[in-house]
Amino acid sequence: MIAVSSFKPFHESPEIATNQARAFASWLPVFDAVFYFGAPEPRLASPKTVFVAAPNYPTTRSLVQMAAIVAEPACLINSDIVLAPRARTVLATAMRRYQVATSFRLEFDGDLRRARRVDNGLDLFVAHPAVWQHCWPLVPPEFCIGHPGWDSWLNAWLRDEYRLAYTDLSAHRLVLHPRHSRVSP
Repeated sequence: MIAVSSFKPFHESPEIATNQARAFASWLPVFDAVFYFGAPEPRLASPKTVFVAAPNYPTTRSLVQMAAIVAEPACLINSDIVLAPRARTVLATAMRRYQVATSFRLEFDGDLRRARRVDNGLDLFVAHPAVWQHCWPLVPPEFCIGHPGWDSWLNAWLRDEYRLAYTDLSAHRLVLHPRHSRVSP
């Protein structure tokens, strides 16, 4: 399984850097490769990391295009999302049974065990390449991952289009989002 994401430059804020580095560390046991849109960031480098040249704030459509051309299920994921250790197993099982899976995020402030849902944010979407191939031309060109609107649009489209092949993994408590200060783009 492949992760596709973009990230904010680490020099913008120590908080951003910490959150994204923590998230990345949680992804390494889950994904076979991580495609990051943006200039290479040494703290996100690994044998699994591929940096894709992109402007600041690449579009969601660009990320979906990348997910469409890989040969295995791909996960669009916000760069600060921490995944639970069992995420690889849960996501792989979901992809054997469904075409699309998503999950609401749980917010945490230090202690992951006390994470709880505080909003309707969806920061993880996983699907087979054929789903992403069908989706990418339809993604509104103004959407950027991590900015308002992209997640609710994508969830509604995937749920409506793949109704019987769609699953919500929120009950597994896999997607953990750090509470952080509001950072404007």
